Amino acid sequence: MNFKSKKHAERFRKALVEAKVGPEDAEIMAAFYILTEYKRVWQQFEGYIDHKNGLDPEAFDSFEERNQSEMALVTAAYDLLYCADCINITDLTDLDIIPTDAFAIIFRVITYLRVGHFNEETIADAKESVKNKKKH
Repeated sequence: MNFKSKKHAERFRKALVEAKVGPEDAEIMAAFYILTEYKRVWQQFEGYIDHKNGLDPEAFDSFEERNQSEMALVTAAYDLLYCADCINITDLTDLDIIPTDAFAIIFRVITYLRVGHFNEETIADAKESVKNKKKH
């Protein structure tokens, strides 16, 4: 998997471990991937980890975005977790609704979901990474 930075990878892996995500939870993994991309966004969500749904829906109600990219990413994560058919193809083509940087992240997540990158191996990697980080 590709991450924006080492810090993004660390935030993502830690979230998977804390949420006790299973291999059947690809949508939760995808939402965490999106939300952990930016530290500022994840800081508003990390206290809402829910072992049943991934994230408590209240986290989305209290989110305060700084820009359209953050809003697009948070909306995509919400759609992955709580909506059956919320992501609109025409929204993805509109630069005013979803800026290019947010589109790139959403596209990456869709690709990972389609080819099966959010799986048991991802969880095992996350657990190992978090365990190794605690040793240091």
